[in-house]
Amino acid sequence: MVIQAHEFDTYSPEEYQDVARKPQVVEVAPPKGDLICPRCDTPLRINYDEPQCLQCGYVDYTYVPPNAHKRKRSLMSRGTQYVLRYTGSSDVLSDTLTHVQLQRFRNRAIYLVSCPFCHQEMTQSSLSGKRREVREERYKCESGHRISLLPSRNGSLGWK
Repeated sequence: MVIQAHEFDTYSPEEYQDVARKPQVVEVAPPKGDLICPRCDTPLRINYDEPQCLQCGYVDYTYVPPNAHKRKRSLMSRGTQYVLRYTGSSDVLSDTLTHVQLQRFRNRAIYLVSCPFCHQEMTQSSLSGKRREVREERYKCESGHRISLLPSRNGSLGWK
């Protein structure tokens, strides 16, 4: 192949700007056969966090496990938000609802209660010590409203 240059085909560096391209970073998953023991050439087993050789006991502490897919936690899928009805004797409050969210706190589950009157977050107050057979939890808000969460006979939760 022959390339002929003509006198009107001149290259001017001012016409073209040399743009340096960034290298494209591509993450590639290691092949499944990559976890081989460097001592005895046997496959490594992943126990808890680190791959370990069952033959010689070698542990690869440099291994970084792939990130697990994090699911989006919607209100419908997590199932820890409840809407509670009033279960007391007052007819005026029979249509009043409150929202309760179940949250893990240290080694137990607690309720985060919103006040049915002013919609502020309520804090748990102590029980009086009387009537221990009734499993009620009392809550109060900064405005002074007080409610009690009571389990019913069928296992559902209500407030009064």
